[in-house]
Amino acid sequence: MTLTVLTPPDEEPVSLSTAKSYLRIGHDGEDELVAALIAGARAALETQAGLCLVRRTLRWSLSVWPRDLVERLRIRLPAGPVSGLVSVRSIAGEVVTGLTSRFVLDGQRLCLRTGSWLSAIETGARVEVDFTAGFGGAEDVPEDLSLALLAMVDAAYSRGGVNGGLPETAETLIAARREVRL
Repeated sequence: MTLTVLTPPDEEPVSLSTAKSYLRIGHDGEDELVAALIAGARAALETQAGLCLVRRTLRWSLSVWPRDLVERLRIRLPAGPVSGLVSVRSIAGEVVTGLTSRFVLDGQRLCLRTGSWLSAIETGARVEVDFTAGFGGAEDVPEDLSLALLAMVDAAYSRGGVNGGLPETAETLIAARREVRL
């Protein structure tokens, strides 16, 4: 199972000027560095929290149907918040079969529609699930996640990298956002 970004975010969740203000940088000499730290912190935060901060289109490629989808007829998509299902298709060599009509979104979950079935995935074939995820634009990112991102940028800027893991502030804010699975 792999997750690929089809359409990257148009912008970062926090602006360069916001990060520079947070870091108390009053010149333009480190703009490239701060921009790179924002991008790196965003990627780390999204990985830790299982979230996409700014909207993008993703592709989830599967060589087998996940167990929860087979047994419970639903599966949590690997990144959220999910805002739309673009397509579901089976690809076997040159043959592409559209499966989108068999599925519906229920929050973060891809669900098999009532009366639909899962077709077998042949050896060497794959299923691709394309969906959009993210809170929207930068202005739609929740404040707690923006603050966690800024704390991560600050830690990386002041220590020359985040070698010691996430700052405590960021870890606390991210932990509050993780989905609890029962």
